[in-house]
Amino acid sequence: MQNKMNISLVDDDDFDAEFLQRSLRKSDFLGTLTRACNGLDALEILNNHCAHGETDHPFTILLDINMARMDGHEFLTELRQNQAVANSRVIVLTTSGSEADIGRAYEKHVFGYIVKPHSIKEMDNVVKALTAFWDTCKHPKHPVLNIPHVQIHPLH
Repeated sequence: MQNKMNISLVDDDDFDAEFLQRSLRKSDFLGTLTRACNGLDALEILNNHCAHGETDHPFTILLDINMARMDGHEFLTELRQNQAVANSRVIVLTTSGSEADIGRAYEKHVFGYIVKPHSIKEMDNVVKALTAFWDTCKHPKHPVLNIPHVQIHPLH
């Protein structure tokens, strides 16, 4: 039985977002997918939805590192500093295989770090691995991110 997997995709690349969506559709994905094109937009979505209990739970953030306005590292710093959303599950999905990026991401307690695949078959395998992992995990019955009236303030 497939658990509902709600994904918040934070990625500025339209092609990569469509690539992921195709693989999710092929896998009979059960859940929701929301997208923010940069870290600032993602923080706004989290602030407006999660902190007020309006996002489907449980959810996972798939995060690109290389983005304009606010990159993935800056986003992780802001995310982990905010009590309302600090426990968010984040998996990095990025083109960067840099050891420095990998180390910085794990320092911010990401669940995993995946270098973006180059073919649809490889992306299908990533989606299968994510859904298998999701189905294996036990999830809280109640949102763990619902602390009302907490604002997320992005770096300037």
